[in-house]
Amino acid sequence: MSEAIPLTLVGVGPQRTGSTWLDQQLRQHPALALPNHVKETYFFDKHWDRGLADYRSHFPADAPAWAEVGPTYFDDPDVPTRIASVAPEVRAVIPLRDPVRRAVSLWQHHLRKGRVPADFWAAAEAEPRILTAGDYAEHVARWIDTLGADRVLVLVLEEVLDDPQAALDAITTFAGLQRIDASDSADAPVNAASAPRFPLLATVAARAVTALRDARLHRLVEVGKRLGLAKVYSGGAVPDVTDADRQRLADRFAPHVAYIDDLLNRPTGWLA
Repeated sequence: MSEAIPLTLVGVGPQRTGSTWLDQQLRQHPALALPNHVKETYFFDKHWDRGLADYRSHFPADAPAWAEVGPTYFDDPDVPTRIASVAPEVRAVIPLRDPVRRAVSLWQHHLRKGRVPADFWAAAEAEPRILTAGDYAEHVARWIDTLGADRVLVLVLEEVLDDPQAALDAITTFAGLQRIDASDSADAPVNAASAPRFPLLATVAARAVTALRDARLHRLVEVGKRLGLAKVYSGGAVPDVTDADRQRLADRFAPHVAYIDDLLNRPTGWLA
């Protein structure tokens, strides 16, 4: 594909690093159009073969500047090159989080949808991104190598939550956009994890939603959400990992935390 599209900004922090918050904030901006009826199009990872006409259909025809927040784009090795090939001036915002907390949160998220076993390490085998998306040194470097360091903004989620307005100001300045006020709910937890009371029902619901999304039936999914679909995924106690598991994760991710500390030229405070 060589046809250019007006994709101006992509949010590509991995899952469980504030992507819903970022999507909510960018949708307020008068200069940006984000996908209709859905947060994530999955175009650049799952649906690239559908062609740009499919991607264009997610945006208003007359919108001069597009943005999308796609957490599954972060660690897919093909995505940065694909995006750069059709949006050569695009900028990427990458919110990151303590990788141990991110891994545990993603495990709890998948457990909520009935996708993985209750044992953390068995879950990580079933859904490798629980661990591998936390390999920040590998994935952030790929985005920088593809787009250039001046077109990649790395944010620390813990700092975003402490001062959402400062984070949003940094994003709009980075993207060359006018400043906007953060929404009133900008500091509220978004998509907090819980466990399903009925795991089998949660599994069926999650698979149905995925099938509807793949069929581009996004409106039906939104109707389901309004009717209380989220209740299917909640109601049970949230499991946690042991202290030994946390230490094992900290050891695994230590080189990646060191990479981000060096990139930002300051300590993130992760793994402390």
